[in-house]
Amino acid sequence: MNTTSALITLAIIAWCLQIALSWLQIKRFNHAFTTMQKGHYLGVGRSKTGRFKPRVLIALSFDENQVVIDSVLMKGVTVFSLPKPIPQLHGLALTQIDPAKIFPNQIACQSALASALTLKSA
Repeated sequence: MNTTSALITLAIIAWCLQIALSWLQIKRFNHAFTTMQKGHYLGVGRSKTGRFKPRVLIALSFDENQVVIDSVLMKGVTVFSLPKPIPQLHGLALTQIDPAKIFPNQIACQSALASALTLKSA
C-alpha cells in the first residue's frame, strides 16, 4: 500500500467514524428531548458561534402559564457532549428569564437561551 492509498483509507475511516459519532449525539439529544416533561409551549435554541467554538443547544418546556417545567442543555465541541437539565430555570416564568444572569460568562449559552425563549405551541 502506497502513501496515497493509506491517506485515502485513513480519510474514509475518519469520515465513517464522524458519521457514527454524530448519529450517537443526535440519538442522545432526541432521547433527552422525548423524555422531557411536555408542556403547552416549547422553545429550542442553538448558539450562533464560530466554526471551531463549542456549540450549545437548549430546549425548554413551558406550562400554560409560561413557566419552565423542564429543560435540556447540550454543549461542547465534541460528539461526546451529554444532555443535562438546567435546574436554575425550572419554576421561572418566561418574563423572569434573563440569559445574561443565568449564564453570566458564557456567551454561547446566552445566545442559545435567547433563541429558545421564542416559543412555539406544542
